Amino acid sequence: MSKDTLRAQLLKARDSLENETRHQFSHSITDHLLHALPKHPIQIGSYMALGSEVDLKPLHRELLSSEHRLYIPRILSKTAMEMAALDNQEQLTEGAYGIQTSSHTETIAFSALEWLIMPCSGFDQRGYRLGMGGGFYDRALEHCKPNAPIRIGVAFSSQQASFEPDPWDQPFDWIVTEAGFIRR
Repeated sequence: MSKDTLRAQLLKARDSLENETRHQFSHSITDHLLHALPKHPIQIGSYMALGSEVDLKPLHRELLSSEHRLYIPRILSKTAMEMAALDNQEQLTEGAYGIQTSSHTETIAFSALEWLIMPCSGFDQRGYRLGMGGGFYDRALEHCKPNAPIRIGVAFSSQQASFEPDPWDQPFDWIVTEAGFIRR
């Protein structure tokens, strides 16, 4: 099965989750991430959910009221993005493809993040990510050292699948679902 076909199947399954179920699962994933946060402040890259992706707004609220520093993607072109600081909800604005981003001018290099939390269409047991097909994260991470940042995938358990990664695919270090950590 091609990656495009598998991606379409996984997205259809994710989209079919009841809103209440998706909300509960997203909250569980947030709880798992909060329990894993180090006590000392770190630089965290996350994302703003689009459609049926895992919604991390509760995590973001906690991070914004802590000493941790939160950054979210800003799409620059069809092939590039940067991570922009987010200090408060008022800085949220609509960006490319209708994805919320930050209006803050401060950015950070991907290699300077300690954590990078990423959505996915699917994942496999080995930690490989099936993204949306744009390659934004793979390109952003290709020059980063292993575990710099720690690459954290968040997804619903139903998004686990079997597929062959491409040579440029960047695997997750951790995968967090509503059931807990699959890989850590």
